[in-house]
Amino acid sequence: MKNEPHLSTTEGKPFGATWLITAPWAHPAWSQYALALYDLTTPSDPAPNIYLDGATHELLLVALDPSYPATTTRDMVEGRQLHPLSPPNHGYQFKAESDAAAVRRLQQIVDDIEGRCLSPDSDFRAAWDALFRDAHSLRR
Repeated sequence: MKNEPHLSTTEGKPFGATWLITAPWAHPAWSQYALALYDLTTPSDPAPNIYLDGATHELLLVALDPSYPATTTRDMVEGRQLHPLSPPNHGYQFKAESDAAAVRRLQQIVDDIEGRCLSPDSDFRAAWDALFRDAHSLRR
């Protein structure tokens, strides 16, 4: 079954999408990750910091505290059951033609993680940087 994102589409607020990823093979101490997509184009207060001219979206991938396992993406987001470890594993600002295009790009990443073709662990930054050559890394 395909891991679908939880979409946040409240009128007048920035678009967002969140995936709950379980990858016990990726790290010996934790197995869950949250991948969040943020719209940078909808006016908000406070305004987002833009590091890439023309950036439309930002992603953050965080490992989740294994003491608080998440059950579903919806509960994690709406129930505020997100318990991220710090710092984030990966973060980028990038350009996409639309929210749907940004979701498709990140859905491919989720599929690659679940297919064990891409690791969410921070030790694999080079692979992530290669996927986001057109983006600005939030690590810099």
